[in-house]
Amino acid sequence: MRIKIIYIYTLFSFLISCSTTYNIESYSDSVMIVNEQADSNILSIIKPYQDKIKKEMDEVISFSYYDLIKGKPESTIGNFVTDLCLKYTNADVCIMNNGGLRTSIYKGEITRGKIYELMPFENELVVLELNENDFLGLVNYILKRKGEPFSGFKIIAKNNKLVEYSFNNELKNKNKIRVLTSDYLANGGDKMWFFKEKKQEKVGLKVRDAIIDYCIKNDTIKVELDNRIIIENE
Repeated sequence: MRIKIIYIYTLFSFLISCSTTYNIESYSDSVMIVNEQADSNILSIIKPYQDKIKKEMDEVISFSYYDLIKGKPESTIGNFVTDLCLKYTNADVCIMNNGGLRTSIYKGEITRGKIYELMPFENELVVLELNENDFLGLVNYILKRKGEPFSGFKIIAKNNKLVEYSFNNELKNKNKIRVLTSDYLANGGDKMWFFKEKKQEKVGLKVRDAIIDYCIKNDTIKVELDNRIIIENE
């Protein structure tokens, strides 16, 4: 049972300087009890769709050999998502954000529904080109946040200050670094200012769909930490 509060306003009008204005003279409220008992006719209409969705969400699409856990500065769930997304494009690197990965995936069966829990958003994959200076801003952003999911390069820092970074593969042009991310982040979400006003190349694939497709094509997932980011503190 839930309570709906309905506010009933009484309005009075009057003329001032040949113009009509409206002011709240008084208001009152009342409590209306709404019965939450389900309508059997509506339930019978919904049930077939409900059953279909449940069947789809319960479908086992892969198996995780290890726990894929959220964390900083590096995480197995972050490595999993960014590494696999990079396989769907010709981008040099990939970056996501910890906030966009909503849950961990534990050792065992991976269902389609679990991927929806991990990535409930309709975010699309996009590729942008950054020059060397903007990419340095991206690297320092990762350090400032004490780690974010990324792939395609490595970072070494000391006392949260950058020592060096290196790419996994040789770049064709250091002033045209192709960065894969979500459209949310590409539009400056999570304060990723280095993406602002950069031309976006759409991949034509949602982040969630890339994860699901990868899981379907790979019956066993094995992801470990690989020290792609090392932060030394004195």
